[in-house]
Amino acid sequence: MEILYRPIFNLMIVFLAIFGGNLGIAIILLTVITRLAMIKQTSAWNDMQKGMGDLQPKLQEIQEKYKDDPKQLSAETMKVFKTHGKWPLKGCLMMLIQIPVFIWLFTVIRKISNNEIPAEWLYSFMPFGEKYLDPANINHMFLWIDLLATKNIVLTVVAAVFTYFQMKLTTLAKPPAPKIPWANTPDMGKMMWFMNIFMVFMIWTFVYWTQAGVGLYIATTSVFSVAQYSIQYRALLKAKFLEWKSKGQNVVIGK
Repeated sequence: MEILYRPIFNLMIVFLAIFGGNLGIAIILLTVITRLAMIKQTSAWNDMQKGMGDLQPKLQEIQEKYKDDPKQLSAETMKVFKTHGKWPLKGCLMMLIQIPVFIWLFTVIRKISNNEIPAEWLYSFMPFGEKYLDPANINHMFLWIDLLATKNIVLTVVAAVFTYFQMKLTTLAKPPAPKIPWANTPDMGKMMWFMNIFMVFMIWTFVYWTQAGVGLYIATTSVFSVAQYSIQYRALLKAKFLEWKSKGQNVVIGK
């Protein structure tokens, strides 16, 4: 509470005070600040995923060398990841930051709906925020959307569509999964397609049935992710577009 939730709550109170109690603007600004705080880690994670392609020759060499020794193959593969700084679990840092913010926002939206915002959440040096401990002073209408209501189809569509784009963009730079000699490797293209559809379905279902304030956070996060990836890898995306336009011919383009 003291390390994360109270600071986030009071930051939102500041936004509410600046923008006349508009909950929608406060949620969007809170989301953007959270993502900006993680932008370095997110960019590094994207670079790591993209750089995995450079390790494919080494991984294939290891697979051939240790094809009859699964235990050693696994150890050598992990060694390569660590040596080249491509450790997959690095991506967990982003989740560790986003999950508490999401849980906190979900809790705050519920408490605003139930008219029970705890007064002890507010810092004593922010007396101007006492006004917004009363949900009656919080404007929960953003554009035409009631952020305390559920089943908002607009936010549901936006969140689902941009989640799909986000997943499609992040798979453009990913290398094909290495084949394991003693196993039947599944069709990764079909698997990724299924995972994308499943994730979109999960986001669609959750945003539709949860309160729109939480849906606004998810939609803003998805839009931010698509924008960040498009800017970071604009050369790659341009090359992919030109390749598609030239009917599959390889296109090389600088940054």
